[in-house]
Amino acid sequence: MTPFSEVSRRSFLAGGSALLGASALPRLGAAQDLVPLTTALGWIPNAEYAGLWVALENGYFADEGIEGIYTPGGPNAPGVLVQLAADQCNFAGGDWIPFLEARARGNDFIVLGCNYPTSPSAIMSMAGNPVLTPEDIIGKRILSQMPADANTLNFVLSKAGLEQDQFELVPTGFSPEPLLAGDGDAYMAYATNQPITFENMGLTEGKDFHVTLFSDLGYTVPGAPLVARRAFVEENRDLVVRYLRALTRGWVENGKDPAQGAKLAVEKYGADFGLDLAQQTRQSELGQPLVTAPDGPGPFWFDVALVESSVAPVAAASGIEAPVLASELVDLGPLEEALASL
Repeated sequence: MTPFSEVSRRSFLAGGSALLGASALPRLGAAQDLVPLTTALGWIPNAEYAGLWVALENGYFADEGIEGIYTPGGPNAPGVLVQLAADQCNFAGGDWIPFLEARARGNDFIVLGCNYPTSPSAIMSMAGNPVLTPEDIIGKRILSQMPADANTLNFVLSKAGLEQDQFELVPTGFSPEPLLAGDGDAYMAYATNQPITFENMGLTEGKDFHVTLFSDLGYTVPGAPLVARRAFVEENRDLVVRYLRALTRGWVENGKDPAQGAKLAVEKYGADFGLDLAQQTRQSELGQPLVTAPDGPGPFWFDVALVESSVAPVAAASGIEAPVLASELVDLGPLEEALASL
């Protein structure tokens, strides 16, 4: 599970299929001579994209000569990679498996960084029956929204040298309350979301319940890759660097006070979605530490070695046959240049 994209829950159309609308290739804005660049979001505008809202609100994109545009996601929105394939956006908040599937269909996409170098994918458990290690997964009834979560759990078991399929997936919904009711022993969660539900019920993490990141269980797949077309990056490298500088600057600023991005989400960019300020603020607080990898130079940077050590096995388990090679899939050069100039 990755929070920057819900595309894995929707059907994916690739190849040369076009969507209605004008091309998103950069062009000079008539009024302000700003180059419009569009980012396709995988979900509705909320605190998940706090750094983007801060960058837009504080004029960081305009500082770089860019008109920052975004297309919201949601259950009825076209997939972000569909939009990218159809030239309807310049950047897309993707997910590794749909990204690799899109490439297999002939789309020459490339990853420029990851919104969550430490993925928020986590497993929640109650204090009386905790899941803190791979061994703790064995024999558990695990509440899950997606059958594909079995691949994640089996990866953790296999990497720990344990036999696979030693758990039972129990279908459930978005709320973790069935865990509290005893319908399962653990719940597949986002560390930035479902724990807030328990907190609002008066429960305390570490005392009443546990949230264990999958990265701490050995599943070190960076979350929410930021995807672009390779040709666009090659032809507009300086523009891409400027875009990344504005975006990462927004995330750095949000880190000083995560409440600011949440407030913008609730009151402006996601105002039509009835978001709760307290919940969004807490989500921003929980998500901000995951945006920068430990010892990383800044937001979106991740260890490219993880592509072959962690992403590749997950891709193979998902039926992707093409080799998963970091040298072909990732270009952190523009991000490196952007972070160096912050």
